[in-house]
Amino acid sequence: MTDKITFEAGMQELESLVKGLEAGELSLEDSFAAYERAVALKKRLAALLDEGDKRIRVLTDAGETALEAEEVP
Repeated sequence: MTDKITFEAGMQELESLVKGLEAGELSLEDSFAAYERAVALKKRLAALLDEGDKRIRVLTDAGETALEAEEVP
């Protein structure tokens, strides 16, 4: 289920889960389920950030290579 989530939607859900846990109004079983979901979301969001970082590094490296080639007289 977390595989198809956008970063923004995942963050919103994670924030909601954290607020619910902090409020202390969930049953023990619901707290466990919310915590498990939050951990899964955290891992997925971290993976999305890593993927984005890799894409930026590839784009940056490609851009710098092209600039370096143009600067050489």
